[in-house]
Amino acid sequence: MRQPPRTPSLSLILTFLLLGLLALPALAAKDHFYFVQVTDSHFGSDDHLERGRRLVERINQLSLPVAFVVHTGDILADLILDPKVVDQTLEVMGALQPPLYYIPGNHDIHKQDSDQALAVYRERFGPLVRVERIGEVVAIFLYVEPAARDWPVIPGYDPLAELEKALDQAGDRPVLLFQHTPPVDGFFRNLLHPSWPAEQRQRWEHLVSRHPVKGVITGHYHKDELHWLGETPIFVAAPLAGYWSRQASFRLYEYLDGKLSYRTLYLE
Repeated sequence: MRQPPRTPSLSLILTFLLLGLLALPALAAKDHFYFVQVTDSHFGSDDHLERGRRLVERINQLSLPVAFVVHTGDILADLILDPKVVDQTLEVMGALQPPLYYIPGNHDIHKQDSDQALAVYRERFGPLVRVERIGEVVAIFLYVEPAARDWPVIPGYDPLAELEKALDQAGDRPVLLFQHTPPVDGFFRNLLHPSWPAEQRQRWEHLVSRHPVKGVITGHYHKDELHWLGETPIFVAAPLAGYWSRQASFRLYEYLDGKLSYRTLYLE
């Protein structure tokens, strides 16, 4: 005679429920993390190295877990060929506890002596393009200056071709894009000033708008700005450097369920 199906015991049901609850934080962690952006430190000029020391101390003391720190360019004040400045910079920033990713800016690999500057950058700071996975999110760290200003010319390096390749490899995963110069017009001396060359800007916009880019994180303008490309926010951060009497600051970002928000933190 067939036996009736057995009803799971209460203890078995509770066990499965407990396992499901324990799995929730792991699933949520894929779409929830914090990171820090530093930009435009211009080390080698004024008191900026001391600002860097205070910055590192402040980041290391943050109570929230920081997945990584990104420096979005103009690390140095046109002094990448000065070994002392490079050594001091790497010593100060090397004290950071979270992983640190660099992106060069227009004052790091400059128009003059660009071949030498590029060689030093690659040896001391890292590659021009880096792609990292944070859970299900793809972070692209990209050197864009040859597209943003048509210099320096680096044989075999097309930043927008590199961007296209990285975005295609990301597929349908959400993307965070980090670069130095934003492809938006600058506003200074009470006028709008064109930024990128029109053809390069249109090409960049076409690539970004075709992929699930959840945020573009930039520096360069030494101001706090927010712009939009369709549904994609373009964040422009204020500098660590003190030019124009700026107070040193950095940003603590939170990525949660496909949306990016930030807090500005100031150094005393």
